[in-house]
Amino acid sequence: MHNTRNGAARKLLGALLCTLAFTACQPAPEAEPGEEAPATGAGEQPVVYGNDDRKDVFEHTNATLKARAEQATVALMSPSDFNASNPNNVTFNGPNLGSSENLCTSQRFRSDPTAAWCSGTLIDDELVLTAGHCVESAAECGDTRIVFNYYRTAANTLKTVTTADIFSCQSIVVRKKSTTGGRDLDFAILKLDRAATPRFTPAPVRAGNTALATGANVAVIGSGSGIPFKIDSGGSVRTPRASTLDYFVATTDTFAGNSGSGVYETAEHTLAGILVRGDEDYIGSGSCNVVNTCTETGCNGEEITYVSNAITALCQATTNARLCGSGPPPTGGSNFTFSASATASATTNTTNKTVALTAGQKITLGTCGVTGAAVTGDSYLRLFGPSGTEVASNDDGCGGRGSNLSFTATQAGNYEVRAGCYSSGACSGTVAWTLEGGGTGPAPSSGSFAYTANATNSAQTGTTNQGITVAAGQSISFGTCTVTGAAGTGDTFLRLYNSAGQQVTSNDDSCGSLSYANYTVPAGAGGTYQVRAGCFGNSSCGGTVAWTVQ
Repeated sequence: MHNTRNGAARKLLGALLCTLAFTACQPAPEAEPGEEAPATGAGEQPVVYGNDDRKDVFEHTNATLKARAEQATVALMSPSDFNASNPNNVTFNGPNLGSSENLCTSQRFRSDPTAAWCSGTLIDDELVLTAGHCVESAAECGDTRIVFNYYRTAANTLKTVTTADIFSCQSIVVRKKSTTGGRDLDFAILKLDRAATPRFTPAPVRAGNTALATGANVAVIGSGSGIPFKIDSGGSVRTPRASTLDYFVATTDTFAGNSGSGVYETAEHTLAGILVRGDEDYIGSGSCNVVNTCTETGCNGEEITYVSNAITALCQATTNARLCGSGPPPTGGSNFTFSASATASATTNTTNKTVALTAGQKITLGTCGVTGAAVTGDSYLRLFGPSGTEVASNDDGCGGRGSNLSFTATQAGNYEVRAGCYSSGACSGTVAWTLEGGGTGPAPSSGSFAYTANATNSAQTGTTNQGITVAAGQSISFGTCTVTGAAGTGDTFLRLYNSAGQQVTSNDDSCGSLSYANYTVPAGAGGTYQVRAGCFGNSSCGGTVAWTVQ
Protein backbone atom coordinates (compact mmCIF):
# COMPACT_ATOMS: atom_id res chain seq x y z
CA MET A 1 0.00 0.00 0.00
CA HIS A 2 0.99 3.64 -0.24
CA ASN A 3 0.92 5.25 3.17
CA THR A 4 -0.66 8.71 2.84
CA ARG A 5 1.40 11.31 4.68
CA ASN A 6 0.38 13.30 7.71
CA GLY A 7 -1.20 16.75 7.34
CA ALA A 8 -4.67 18.24 7.22
CA ALA A 9 -5.88 15.50 4.92
CA ARG A 10 -3.80 12.69 6.37
CA LYS A 11 -5.57 9.38 6.32
CA LEU A 12 -5.26 7.80 9.75
CA LEU A 13 -3.18 4.63 9.87
CA GLY A 14 -5.04 1.37 10.09
CA ALA A 15 -5.09 0.64 6.41
CA LEU A 16 -3.75 -2.71 5.35
CA LEU A 17 -0.45 -3.70 3.85
CA CYS A 18 -2.19 -4.62 0.62
CA THR A 19 -1.58 -5.76 -2.91
CA LEU A 20 -3.89 -7.29 -5.46
CA ALA A 21 -3.16 -10.61 -3.77
CA PHE A 22 -5.35 -9.45 -0.88
CA THR A 23 -8.48 -8.23 -2.59
CA ALA A 24 -10.47 -8.28 0.65
CA CYS A 25 -8.34 -5.55 2.23
CA GLN A 26 -10.23 -2.48 3.39
CA PRO A 27 -9.05 0.49 5.52
CA ALA A 28 -10.04 0.57 9.16
CA PRO A 29 -12.74 3.09 10.11
CA GLU A 30 -11.47 6.61 10.69
CA ALA A 31 -12.23 8.39 13.97
CA GLU A 32 -12.14 12.05 14.80
CA PRO A 33 -8.83 13.18 16.40
CA GLY A 34 -9.02 13.02 20.18
CA GLU A 35 -12.17 10.90 20.21
CA GLU A 36 -11.89 7.90 22.52
CA ALA A 37 -13.30 4.58 21.38
CA PRO A 38 -16.52 3.38 22.99
CA ALA A 39 -16.03 0.97 25.87
CA THR A 40 -17.35 -2.07 24.05
CA GLY A 41 -15.73 -5.32 23.01
CA ALA A 42 -14.10 -5.47 26.45
CA GLY A 43 -14.02 -9.25 26.41
CA GLU A 44 -11.87 -9.48 23.27
CA GLN A 45 -8.29 -10.75 23.59
CA PRO A 46 -6.31 -9.32 20.63
CA VAL A 47 -4.10 -11.78 18.81
CA VAL A 48 -2.55 -11.63 15.37
CA TYR A 49 -0.87 -14.95 14.55
CA GLY A 50 -1.33 -17.04 17.66
CA ASN A 51 -0.41 -14.84 20.62
CA ASP A 52 0.17 -11.11 20.20
CA ASP A 53 3.95 -11.15 20.68
CA ARG A 54 4.56 -7.41 20.32
CA LYS A 55 6.61 -5.90 23.14
CA ASP A 56 7.84 -2.43 23.86
CA VAL A 57 11.60 -2.09 23.57
CA PHE A 58 12.15 -1.64 27.32
CA GLU A 59 10.32 -4.87 28.19
CA HIS A 60 11.90 -7.21 25.64
CA THR A 61 14.35 -9.68 27.15
CA ASN A 62 16.71 -10.13 24.17
CA ALA A 63 19.59 -7.64 24.47
CA THR A 64 20.57 -7.94 20.79
CA LEU A 65 17.07 -7.21 19.49
CA LYS A 66 16.79 -4.32 21.93
CA ALA A 67 20.05 -2.94 20.55
CA ARG A 68 18.72 -3.26 17.00
CA ALA A 69 15.64 -1.26 18.03
CA GLU A 70 17.62 1.41 19.86
CA GLN A 71 20.50 1.74 17.40
CA ALA A 72 19.29 0.80 13.91
CA THR A 73 15.48 1.15 13.70
CA VAL A 74 13.88 4.31 12.30
CA ALA A 75 10.39 5.71 11.85
CA LEU A 76 9.45 7.55 8.66
CA MET A 77 7.48 10.73 9.33
CA SER A 78 6.53 14.00 7.71
CA PRO A 79 7.67 17.32 9.24
CA SER A 80 4.09 17.91 10.38
CA ASP A 81 4.15 14.69 12.42
CA PHE A 82 6.30 16.20 15.18
CA ASN A 83 7.06 19.48 16.96
CA ALA A 84 10.76 20.37 17.09
CA SER A 85 10.39 23.86 18.56
CA ASN A 86 12.41 22.57 21.53
CA PRO A 87 15.39 20.90 19.82
CA ASN A 88 16.18 18.98 22.99
CA ASN A 89 12.71 17.52 23.42
CA VAL A 90 10.82 16.76 20.21
CA THR A 91 7.14 15.89 20.70
CA PHE A 92 4.79 14.02 18.39
CA ASN A 93 1.53 15.22 16.86
CA GLY A 94 -1.70 13.48 15.97
CA PRO A 95 -4.17 11.25 17.81
CA ASN A 96 -3.35 8.24 19.91
CA LEU A 97 -3.89 4.72 18.59
CA GLY A 98 -7.20 4.27 20.38
CA SER A 99 -8.70 7.28 18.66
CA SER A 100 -7.09 6.81 15.27
CA GLU A 101 -8.28 3.22 14.92
CA ASN A 102 -11.49 3.48 17.00
CA LEU A 103 -10.16 0.69 19.22
CA CYS A 104 -12.18 -1.03 21.89
CA THR A 105 -11.00 -0.45 25.45
CA SER A 106 -9.62 -4.01 25.67
CA GLN A 107 -6.95 -3.34 23.03
CA ARG A 108 -3.24 -2.87 23.66
CA PHE A 109 -1.18 0.29 23.09
CA ARG A 110 -4.27 2.53 22.86
CA SER A 111 -2.44 5.51 24.40
CA ASP A 112 0.53 5.34 22.01
CA PRO A 113 1.03 8.23 19.55
CA THR A 114 0.62 7.42 15.83
CA ALA A 115 3.22 9.71 14.24
CA ALA A 116 4.94 7.29 11.82
CA TRP A 117 3.66 6.06 8.47
CA CYS A 118 6.47 3.61 7.64
CA SER A 119 9.53 2.06 9.26
CA GLY A 120 13.12 1.37 8.22
CA THR A 121 16.54 0.13 9.25
CA LEU A 122 19.97 1.79 9.24
CA ILE A 123 22.28 -0.45 7.18
CA ASP A 124 25.28 1.87 6.66
CA ASP A 125 26.57 5.18 7.96
CA GLU A 126 24.05 7.16 5.90
CA LEU A 127 21.81 4.52 4.30
CA VAL A 128 18.34 3.40 5.46
CA LEU A 129 16.52 0.37 4.06
CA THR A 130 12.73 0.51 3.77
CA ALA A 131 9.90 -0.61 1.48
CA GLY A 132 9.69 0.72 -2.07
CA HIS A 133 6.08 1.80 -1.58
CA CYS A 134 7.01 3.98 1.41
CA VAL A 135 8.98 6.58 -0.58
CA GLU A 136 8.14 6.61 -4.27
CA SER A 137 9.69 9.79 -5.68
CA ALA A 138 12.30 12.49 -5.12
CA ALA A 139 9.51 14.81 -3.97
CA GLU A 140 8.37 12.31 -1.34
CA CYS A 141 11.98 11.81 -0.28
CA GLY A 142 12.29 15.57 0.29
CA ASP A 143 9.20 15.49 2.53
CA THR A 144 10.41 12.49 4.55
CA ARG A 145 12.06 12.65 7.95
CA ILE A 146 13.89 9.65 9.36
CA VAL A 147 13.52 9.51 13.14
CA PHE A 148 15.60 7.43 15.56
CA ASN A 149 14.81 6.79 19.27
CA TYR A 150 11.04 6.53 18.73
CA TYR A 151 10.43 3.99 21.49
CA ARG A 152 9.34 3.66 25.11
CA THR A 153 11.85 3.41 27.97
CA ALA A 154 9.10 2.60 30.48
CA ALA A 155 5.37 1.89 30.39
CA ASN A 156 4.38 5.55 30.22
CA THR A 157 7.64 7.14 29.09
CA LEU A 158 8.92 7.83 25.59
CA LYS A 159 12.64 8.07 24.93
CA THR A 160 13.61 11.74 24.66
CA VAL A 161 14.04 12.56 20.98
CA THR A 162 16.19 15.53 19.96
CA THR A 163 16.77 17.12 16.59
CA ALA A 164 20.08 15.21 16.47
CA ASP A 165 17.94 12.07 16.15
CA ILE A 166 16.03 13.35 13.11
CA PHE A 167 17.45 13.13 9.59
CA SER A 168 16.24 14.22 6.17
CA CYS A 169 16.03 12.00 3.10
CA GLN A 170 18.65 13.35 0.70
CA SER A 171 18.01 10.91 -2.16
CA ILE A 172 16.67 7.50 -3.17
CA VAL A 173 19.76 5.41 -3.95
CA VAL A 174 17.89 2.39 -5.33
CA ARG A 175 14.21 1.48 -5.40
CA LYS A 176 11.98 -1.21 -6.87
CA LYS A 177 8.25 -1.82 -6.60
CA SER A 178 7.34 -4.20 -9.39
CA THR A 179 6.46 -7.74 -10.39
CA THR A 180 8.70 -9.10 -13.15
CA GLY A 181 9.19 -12.68 -14.27
CA GLY A 182 7.13 -14.00 -11.38
CA ARG A 183 9.25 -12.12 -8.81
CA ASP A 184 7.47 -9.50 -6.67
CA LEU A 185 9.98 -6.98 -5.27
CA ASP A 186 9.39 -4.02 -2.98
CA PHE A 187 12.39 -2.19 -1.49
CA ALA A 188 14.14 1.15 -1.32
CA ILE A 189 17.44 2.40 0.09
CA LEU A 190 17.46 6.04 1.16
CA LYS A 191 20.51 8.26 1.64
CA LEU A 192 20.40 10.48 4.73
CA ASP A 193 21.46 14.12 4.75
CA ARG A 194 24.36 13.21 7.05
CA ALA A 195 25.98 10.15 8.62
CA ALA A 196 24.02 8.58 11.48
CA THR A 197 27.15 6.90 12.86
CA PRO A 198 28.70 6.83 15.39
CA ARG A 199 25.62 8.11 17.24
CA PHE A 200 23.75 5.08 15.88
CA THR A 201 24.94 1.66 14.69
CA PRO A 202 23.91 -0.04 11.40
CA ALA A 203 22.25 -3.45 11.64
CA PRO A 204 24.30 -6.34 10.21
CA VAL A 205 22.83 -7.64 6.96
CA ARG A 206 22.32 -11.35 6.34
CA ALA A 207 25.03 -12.57 3.98
CA GLY A 208 24.38 -14.51 0.79
CA ASN A 209 21.24 -15.10 -1.23
CA THR A 210 19.71 -18.29 0.13
CA ALA A 211 16.18 -18.97 1.31
CA LEU A 212 15.30 -19.07 4.98
CA ALA A 213 14.15 -22.46 6.23
CA THR A 214 10.47 -23.21 6.73
CA GLY A 215 9.71 -22.75 10.41
CA ALA A 216 12.74 -20.55 11.06
CA ASN A 217 12.16 -18.04 13.85
CA VAL A 218 12.13 -14.39 12.78
CA ALA A 219 11.72 -11.09 14.62
CA VAL A 220 10.37 -7.77 13.32
CA ILE A 221 11.05 -4.28 14.70
CA GLY A 222 9.09 -1.22 13.63
CA SER A 223 6.19 1.20 14.06
CA GLY A 224 3.08 -0.85 13.38
CA SER A 225 0.07 1.48 13.02
CA GLY A 226 2.51 4.38 13.46
CA ILE A 227 3.16 3.78 17.17
CA PRO A 228 6.58 3.70 18.92
CA PHE A 229 8.81 0.76 17.98
CA LYS A 230 7.63 -2.69 18.99
CA ILE A 231 9.61 -5.93 18.85
CA ASP A 232 7.86 -9.15 17.83
CA SER A 233 10.19 -12.14 18.10
CA GLY A 234 7.48 -14.78 17.87
CA GLY A 235 7.20 -15.07 14.09
CA SER A 236 8.15 -18.04 11.94
CA VAL A 237 8.71 -18.57 8.23
CA ARG A 238 5.68 -20.13 6.57
CA THR A 239 6.70 -20.08 2.90
CA PRO A 240 10.38 -19.46 1.94
CA ARG A 241 9.80 -19.15 -1.86
CA ALA A 242 13.24 -20.64 -2.49
CA SER A 243 12.63 -20.88 -6.24
CA THR A 244 12.18 -17.12 -6.68
CA LEU A 245 13.91 -15.61 -3.60
CA ASP A 246 11.86 -12.44 -3.97
CA TYR A 247 10.05 -12.58 -0.64
CA PHE A 248 9.13 -15.02 2.11
CA VAL A 249 5.89 -15.36 4.07
CA ALA A 250 5.97 -15.36 7.87
CA THR A 251 3.64 -15.11 10.88
CA THR A 252 4.87 -11.78 12.24
CA ASP A 253 2.44 -9.62 14.21
CA THR A 254 2.65 -6.56 11.98
CA PHE A 255 0.44 -3.67 10.92
CA ALA A 256 0.31 -0.79 8.46
CA GLY A 257 3.23 1.39 9.51
CA ASN A 258 5.36 -1.74 9.79
CA SER A 259 5.93 -1.37 6.05
CA GLY A 260 9.69 -1.15 5.66
CA SER A 261 10.36 -2.74 9.06
CA GLY A 262 13.49 -4.82 9.43
CA VAL A 263 12.89 -8.56 9.83
CA TYR A 264 15.71 -10.49 11.50
CA GLU A 265 16.56 -14.15 11.50
CA THR A 266 17.11 -14.86 15.18
CA ALA A 267 19.93 -17.41 14.92
CA GLU A 268 22.51 -14.66 14.28
CA HIS A 269 20.20 -11.61 14.51
CA THR A 270 21.10 -10.43 11.01
CA LEU A 271 18.70 -8.41 8.87
CA ALA A 272 17.00 -10.89 6.53
CA GLY A 273 14.06 -8.99 5.06
CA ILE A 274 11.80 -5.96 4.70
CA LEU A 275 8.14 -6.17 5.76
CA VAL A 276 6.02 -5.10 2.76
CA ARG A 277 2.54 -6.68 2.72
CA GLY A 278 0.12 -8.52 4.95
CA ASP A 279 -3.36 -9.31 6.16
CA GLU A 280 -6.14 -7.11 7.53
CA ASP A 281 -5.08 -5.29 10.72
CA TYR A 282 -8.31 -4.48 12.57
CA ILE A 283 -11.86 -5.81 12.39
CA GLY A 284 -15.11 -4.55 13.84
CA SER A 285 -16.43 -5.70 17.22
CA GLY A 286 -19.70 -3.92 17.81
CA SER A 287 -19.16 -0.17 17.55
CA CYS A 288 -15.36 -0.34 17.87
CA ASN A 289 -12.44 -2.28 16.42
CA VAL A 290 -10.15 -5.04 17.66
CA VAL A 291 -6.94 -6.56 16.34
CA ASN A 292 -7.65 -9.15 13.64
CA THR A 293 -7.30 -12.67 15.03
CA CYS A 294 -5.52 -15.39 13.03
CA THR A 295 -4.23 -18.76 14.07
CA GLU A 296 -0.56 -19.54 13.44
CA THR A 297 -1.63 -21.43 10.31
CA GLY A 298 -4.53 -19.17 9.36
CA CYS A 299 -4.93 -16.09 7.14
CA ASN A 300 -2.44 -15.34 4.37
CA GLY A 301 0.65 -14.42 6.38
CA GLU A 302 2.90 -11.36 6.12
CA GLU A 303 5.10 -10.95 3.03
CA ILE A 304 8.73 -9.92 3.53
CA THR A 305 11.14 -8.99 0.71
CA TYR A 306 14.49 -10.80 0.99
CA VAL A 307 17.11 -8.20 1.89
CA SER A 308 19.58 -9.63 -0.66
CA ASN A 309 17.50 -8.11 -3.48
CA ALA A 310 18.04 -4.60 -2.14
CA ILE A 311 21.74 -5.18 -1.49
CA THR A 312 22.24 -6.57 -5.00
CA ALA A 313 20.61 -3.48 -6.48
CA LEU A 314 22.74 -1.22 -4.30
CA CYS A 315 25.97 -2.92 -5.32
CA GLN A 316 25.04 -2.71 -8.99
CA ALA A 317 24.39 1.02 -8.65
CA THR A 318 27.32 2.06 -6.47
CA THR A 319 30.29 0.82 -4.45
CA ASN A 320 29.94 0.25 -0.73
CA ALA A 321 32.68 -1.12 1.50
CA ARG A 322 30.35 -2.43 4.19
CA LEU A 323 27.59 -3.98 2.10
CA CYS A 324 28.92 -4.95 -1.33
CA GLY A 325 30.64 -8.30 -1.47
CA SER A 326 30.20 -8.60 2.28
CA GLY A 327 29.30 -12.29 2.41
CA PRO A 328 31.95 -14.74 3.61
CA PRO A 329 33.81 -15.45 0.34
CA PRO A 330 33.83 -19.06 -0.87
CA THR A 331 37.25 -20.66 -1.31
CA GLY A 332 38.74 -22.32 -4.41
CA GLY A 333 36.89 -25.28 -5.79
CA SER A 334 33.54 -24.14 -4.34
CA ASN A 335 30.23 -23.62 -6.12
CA PHE A 336 26.75 -22.20 -5.70
CA THR A 337 23.38 -22.91 -7.25
CA PHE A 338 21.05 -20.35 -8.79
CA SER A 339 17.67 -20.03 -10.47
CA ALA A 340 16.83 -16.83 -12.31
CA SER A 341 14.70 -15.14 -14.94
CA ALA A 342 14.48 -11.71 -16.58
CA THR A 343 18.03 -10.77 -15.58
CA ALA A 344 18.73 -8.72 -18.75
CA SER A 345 21.87 -10.76 -19.47
CA ALA A 346 23.00 -10.84 -15.83
CA THR A 347 22.62 -7.11 -15.20
CA THR A 348 19.71 -7.31 -12.72
CA ASN A 349 18.07 -9.87 -10.40
CA THR A 350 21.30 -11.93 -10.36
CA THR A 351 22.53 -14.42 -7.78
CA ASN A 352 25.90 -13.20 -6.47
CA LYS A 353 28.87 -14.74 -4.65
CA THR A 354 32.14 -13.20 -3.50
CA VAL A 355 35.53 -14.85 -4.06
CA ALA A 356 38.73 -13.54 -2.46
CA LEU A 357 41.66 -13.51 -4.92
CA THR A 358 45.32 -12.64 -4.41
CA ALA A 359 47.32 -10.72 -7.01
CA GLY A 360 48.28 -13.05 -9.87
CA GLN A 361 45.71 -15.69 -8.94
CA LYS A 362 43.64 -17.15 -11.79
CA ILE A 363 39.98 -18.05 -11.42
CA THR A 364 38.17 -20.29 -13.90
CA LEU A 365 34.44 -20.42 -13.41
CA GLY A 366 31.37 -21.52 -15.27
CA THR A 367 28.08 -23.32 -15.52
CA CYS A 368 30.00 -25.68 -17.81
CA GLY A 369 33.62 -26.75 -18.29
CA VAL A 370 34.38 -26.85 -14.54
CA THR A 371 33.94 -29.88 -12.28
CA GLY A 372 30.58 -29.63 -10.53
CA ALA A 373 29.12 -27.06 -12.96
CA ALA A 374 25.67 -27.54 -14.49
CA VAL A 375 23.14 -25.51 -16.46
CA THR A 376 19.56 -25.59 -17.69
CA GLY A 377 18.69 -22.87 -20.16
CA ASP A 378 20.95 -20.09 -21.43
CA SER A 379 23.13 -18.83 -18.55
CA TYR A 380 25.15 -15.60 -18.42
CA LEU A 381 28.04 -14.91 -16.02
CA ARG A 382 29.77 -11.66 -15.10
CA LEU A 383 32.79 -11.08 -12.84
CA PHE A 384 33.37 -7.78 -11.02
CA GLY A 385 36.57 -6.59 -9.38
CA PRO A 386 37.17 -5.03 -5.93
CA SER A 387 36.31 -1.55 -7.23
CA GLY A 388 32.94 -2.73 -8.60
CA THR A 389 34.07 -2.65 -12.24
CA GLU A 390 33.26 -5.59 -14.52
CA VAL A 391 36.45 -7.47 -15.43
CA ALA A 392 35.08 -10.46 -17.41
CA SER A 393 31.86 -11.97 -18.73
CA ASN A 394 30.60 -14.88 -20.82
CA ASP A 395 27.35 -15.91 -22.44
CA ASP A 396 27.81 -19.05 -24.55
CA GLY A 397 30.74 -21.21 -23.50
CA CYS A 398 31.72 -24.86 -23.95
CA GLY A 399 30.06 -24.93 -27.39
CA GLY A 400 26.57 -24.54 -25.96
CA ARG A 401 24.41 -22.24 -23.87
CA GLY A 402 26.41 -22.63 -20.68
CA SER A 403 28.94 -20.02 -19.55
CA ASN A 404 32.67 -20.29 -18.86
CA LEU A 405 35.37 -17.66 -18.30
CA SER A 406 38.89 -17.28 -16.88
CA PHE A 407 40.47 -14.22 -15.29
CA THR A 408 43.82 -13.50 -13.65
CA ALA A 409 43.61 -10.96 -10.84
CA THR A 410 45.86 -7.93 -11.18
CA GLN A 411 45.14 -6.88 -7.59
CA ALA A 412 44.17 -8.67 -4.42
CA GLY A 413 40.67 -8.25 -3.05
CA ASN A 414 37.10 -9.50 -3.12
CA TYR A 415 35.73 -10.32 -6.59
CA GLU A 416 32.03 -10.87 -7.19
CA VAL A 417 30.48 -13.51 -9.47
CA ARG A 418 27.01 -12.58 -10.78
CA ALA A 419 24.95 -15.37 -12.32
CA GLY A 420 21.94 -14.76 -14.54
CA CYS A 421 20.37 -15.67 -17.88
CA TYR A 422 20.70 -14.37 -21.41
CA SER A 423 18.29 -11.52 -22.22
CA SER A 424 14.94 -11.97 -20.44
CA GLY A 425 14.95 -15.79 -20.44
CA ALA A 426 14.86 -18.21 -17.52
CA CYS A 427 17.70 -20.51 -16.49
CA SER A 428 19.23 -22.30 -13.53
CA GLY A 429 22.24 -24.35 -12.63
CA THR A 430 25.43 -24.57 -10.58
CA VAL A 431 28.32 -22.11 -10.91
CA ALA A 432 31.60 -23.80 -10.00
CA TRP A 433 35.17 -22.44 -10.00
CA THR A 434 38.79 -23.38 -9.47
CA LEU A 435 41.71 -21.18 -8.40
CA GLU A 436 45.29 -21.48 -9.60
CA GLY A 437 48.59 -19.86 -8.65
CA GLY A 438 48.62 -16.42 -7.12
CA GLY A 439 51.21 -14.02 -5.85
CA THR A 440 51.53 -12.45 -2.47
CA GLY A 441 48.58 -11.12 -0.56
CA PRO A 442 47.93 -7.50 0.35
CA ALA A 443 50.79 -5.55 1.91
CA PRO A 444 50.75 -4.98 5.67
CA SER A 445 48.86 -1.88 6.77
CA SER A 446 48.25 0.13 9.91
CA GLY A 447 46.23 3.04 11.20
CA SER A 448 44.46 4.56 14.19
CA PHE A 449 41.39 6.50 15.22
CA ALA A 450 40.51 8.56 18.28
CA TYR A 451 37.27 8.32 20.23
CA THR A 452 35.44 9.38 23.38
CA ALA A 453 32.43 7.48 24.63
CA ASN A 454 29.94 7.15 27.45
CA ALA A 455 27.31 4.56 28.42
CA THR A 456 28.09 2.17 25.54
CA ASN A 457 26.95 -0.96 27.41
CA SER A 458 30.39 -2.55 26.99
CA ALA A 459 30.78 -1.41 23.36
CA GLN A 460 27.35 -2.60 22.23
CA THR A 461 25.71 0.76 21.61
CA GLY A 462 26.85 4.29 20.77
CA THR A 463 30.31 3.07 19.72
CA THR A 464 32.88 4.68 17.44
CA ASN A 465 33.47 2.36 14.50
CA GLN A 466 36.30 1.89 11.99
CA GLY A 467 36.25 -0.33 8.89
CA ILE A 468 39.49 -2.18 8.08
CA THR A 469 40.09 -4.36 4.99
CA VAL A 470 41.63 -7.72 5.88
CA ALA A 471 42.37 -10.66 3.57
CA ALA A 472 42.07 -14.35 4.41
CA GLY A 473 45.12 -15.49 6.37
CA GLN A 474 46.03 -12.01 7.58
CA SER A 475 46.10 -11.08 11.26
CA ILE A 476 44.71 -7.88 12.69
CA SER A 477 45.99 -6.53 16.00
CA PHE A 478 44.15 -3.62 17.58
CA GLY A 479 43.95 -1.94 20.94
CA THR A 480 44.08 1.07 23.21
CA CYS A 481 47.35 -0.44 24.45
CA THR A 482 50.19 -2.69 23.14
CA VAL A 483 49.94 -1.50 19.49
CA THR A 484 52.25 1.42 18.59
CA GLY A 485 50.31 4.69 18.84
CA ALA A 486 47.58 3.27 21.09
CA ALA A 487 46.42 5.14 24.20
CA GLY A 488 43.43 5.23 26.49
CA THR A 489 41.84 6.66 29.61
CA GLY A 490 39.13 4.99 31.64
CA ASP A 491 38.00 1.40 31.12
CA THR A 492 37.96 0.82 27.35
CA PHE A 493 36.16 -2.05 25.59
CA LEU A 494 36.79 -3.16 21.99
CA ARG A 495 34.89 -5.54 19.71
CA LEU A 496 35.71 -6.82 16.19
CA TYR A 497 33.02 -7.78 13.65
CA ASN A 498 33.58 -9.61 10.37
CA SER A 499 32.26 -8.53 6.99
CA ALA A 500 28.97 -10.37 7.63
CA GLY A 501 28.37 -8.29 10.77
CA GLN A 502 29.18 -11.13 13.19
CA GLN A 503 31.39 -10.55 16.23
CA VAL A 504 34.62 -12.56 16.00
CA THR A 505 36.57 -11.32 19.05
CA SER A 506 36.50 -8.73 21.82
CA ASN A 507 38.56 -7.51 24.77
CA ASP A 508 38.00 -5.55 27.94
CA ASP A 509 41.02 -5.58 30.28
CA SER A 510 44.19 -6.71 28.49
CA CYS A 511 46.51 -4.02 29.89
CA GLY A 512 44.92 -3.04 33.18
CA SER A 513 41.71 -1.23 32.20
CA LEU A 514 42.76 -0.84 28.54
CA SER A 515 42.05 -3.23 25.67
CA TYR A 516 44.00 -5.26 23.11
CA ALA A 517 43.05 -8.16 20.83
CA ASN A 518 44.42 -10.09 17.88
CA TYR A 519 42.48 -12.06 15.27
CA THR A 520 43.56 -14.15 12.26
CA VAL A 521 41.09 -14.19 9.38
CA PRO A 522 40.16 -17.76 8.37
CA ALA A 523 40.23 -19.04 4.79
CA GLY A 524 37.48 -17.57 2.67
CA ALA A 525 36.48 -14.89 5.19
CA GLY A 526 38.35 -11.81 4.01
CA GLY A 527 36.62 -8.48 3.61
CA THR A 528 35.97 -5.25 5.48
CA TYR A 529 36.02 -5.87 9.22
CA GLN A 530 34.82 -3.32 11.77
CA VAL A 531 36.41 -2.34 15.07
CA ARG A 532 33.87 -0.92 17.53
CA ALA A 533 35.28 1.12 20.41
CA GLY A 534 33.40 1.80 23.64
CA CYS A 535 33.68 1.60 27.42
CA PHE A 536 33.03 -1.09 30.00
CA GLY A 537 29.47 -1.08 31.30
CA ASN A 538 28.04 2.43 31.26
CA SER A 539 31.25 4.21 32.21
CA SER A 540 33.07 6.98 30.31
CA CYS A 541 36.37 6.48 28.50
CA GLY A 542 38.38 7.55 25.48
CA GLY A 543 41.69 7.26 23.70
CA THR A 544 43.28 6.18 20.46
CA VAL A 545 42.65 2.76 18.93
CA ALA A 546 45.69 1.73 16.88
CA TRP A 547 45.72 -1.28 14.54
CA THR A 548 48.03 -3.25 12.29
CA VAL A 549 47.21 -5.81 9.61
CA GLN A 550 49.88 -8.24 8.40
